[in-house]
Amino acid sequence: MRQERAELTRQALTMAAATSFDRLGYQRTTLFEVSRGAAMSKGALSFHFGSKEELADTVRREACTQSLKAADALRSGEQPALQTLIDLTHLVAHQLEHDHLARAAVKLAHELDTPPDPAVNPFACWQQVFTDVAREAEKEGSLRCEATTEAVAELAFCLASGAHSEQAGRPVDAGIDVHRRLAAHWELLLHGLVARPGAGELRSAGSRTDWRPMAAREDAREDAREETTRGARDAEQERTPA
Repeated sequence: MRQERAELTRQALTMAAATSFDRLGYQRTTLFEVSRGAAMSKGALSFHFGSKEELADTVRREACTQSLKAADALRSGEQPALQTLIDLTHLVAHQLEHDHLARAAVKLAHELDTPPDPAVNPFACWQQVFTDVAREAEKEGSLRCEATTEAVAELAFCLASGAHSEQAGRPVDAGIDVHRRLAAHWELLLHGLVARPGAGELRSAGSRTDWRPMAAREDAREDAREETTRGARDAEQERTPA
């Protein structure tokens, strides 16, 4: 029971740190800001994390772990690898738009000296997944012979990150959806990538009809995070003498 409470506290602090890093960046985030965001004492924070550097490392690692899990869920489906590659671009764009953890990891990778290790570097993590799936598409014979797996993987990642960057620079009420933009780009690119034009039924908008189910899962995930925070806060209060 004690170990479970400790893990809840650690998770709550990690998510509070991710939110703060996403909002303020590494330099402006303070340990006080993190403990306040998790509604916990500074002592609880220092017990689990010895420094802000350790917090940043944990956030980056957790973001990569979650990204790999989400990618594995997409790859487990029975569909062409090229369709999975399309879906991955929608997934990454969605994470960059809605997920504090993913956005914090990207911001930290820009601000801090981050090794090219997929376990801690979100760019290396995504690039590795894209390359693996592009290689699968090549083995299936879906790609033109002149389209190298490295180039296709890099193109896919540029599409996902670029679509998000464009969206981030527009007014909230611009009415342009990141997934529609991605779909339009894929419609153009598939003509130059696919070995047999017209073969199969690749869906440039992703294998989901509209991606609202993904948003629903994000909402459920956010609810779970809030529940984790409440549980960890209650556990901390129980340990704190009145």
